[in-house]
Amino acid sequence: MTPVRKAVHFSLLSLMALLISACQPAGPEALWQDYLQRLERLTGQRAEPAPPVTVTRYPRSRDLRQPIPELRTGMRRHFGLAQCDMMGLVSARNSSLGRLQTASLRFAYELDFIQRSETCLTEDRLADDEAFHLWLSEIHTLKRESLPALYFNATLGSEEMAGFFTTTARPANTDSLADMATLDTALGRIARLGSQLGSNGPLPADAGQLEQDIATLSRSDTGGSILQGLALATRELHRAADMLEQVDTTALCPRQRSSQQARYFQNVFIDIYGAQIQPWLSDLDRASRLLQDTMQQLATDLPANSPAFDAWHTAHFSDDEGLRQHFRAAMARHTRAWQDLLASCGLQPRSSHGDTRLDAAPGSP
Repeated sequence: MTPVRKAVHFSLLSLMALLISACQPAGPEALWQDYLQRLERLTGQRAEPAPPVTVTRYPRSRDLRQPIPELRTGMRRHFGLAQCDMMGLVSARNSSLGRLQTASLRFAYELDFIQRSETCLTEDRLADDEAFHLWLSEIHTLKRESLPALYFNATLGSEEMAGFFTTTARPANTDSLADMATLDTALGRIARLGSQLGSNGPLPADAGQLEQDIATLSRSDTGGSILQGLALATRELHRAADMLEQVDTTALCPRQRSSQQARYFQNVFIDIYGAQIQPWLSDLDRASRLLQDTMQQLATDLPANSPAFDAWHTAHFSDDEGLRQHFRAAMARHTRAWQDLLASCGLQPRSSHGDTRLDAAPGSP
């Protein structure tokens, strides 16, 4: 073979290897594939497809958006706003760029308008213009009442939130699960700010932090990756449990005495499931609990007439029928299957204190 042909041959082999490696699963999917293949060899069974566990697409903004009244100023009243140092603010809002503001920037504008008008009315700058004073008071009240709906549009109803929960995300790996702690802080601030809007108390000083938190969400798909991780884990836990539950433990361990085959099972439980998969499951459980708690706080603090959001929230975070609850039920079933198999062979895992221990789920409820 000539040097040129050797080079071409080597290049083709390298390309084929690259293509093959690109088709192989990575991250959590690879862990589950390896685990299930080992169980297939030990049990002599095939890992059958599990019932589908799907992640529902986050509702579209147009299905979530809350109605906001559009108020017209008029030329005379527009110039009258100069008495309250508000003419420049309203002019910027009515400019071509101002009309293209994102919902979060629109919220910041409305918040600024409300605070400036409140100051103007309180300081009685309009004592000589009773009609304008009455008009501004009415506008102030209407804008204050619509602020929660506007905030909902800027947060739960935003495209950034939809991107955060995108269904195109891959199941969460260790890094993205760790990111949830930082994102939980941003989501928590969003919820706390929202809780201030429904009362008659003082409004937040500015919305600058909201813009930063929304920007943080826009750069992440961690919410979607956590939900995909829950769906993956739920499916694969049931597939593993299906195989483990069909093992004839009487034949595997006559008179409940461990056999070589039983010790192979134990090795898979300790070295593959315990050392590789269970740590990921524990991280997933903690991150999904943070996400569930924060989304519940948001749903509570930002009430809105939004059947689309309510249905999506229930499907993923309901304590009775949500995706995370299906995941924990699958964990419990998988744990019982291992408990029954290992106990039948006298191979129950023991803690350093000597007591039998195999947690039903990786983390507190």
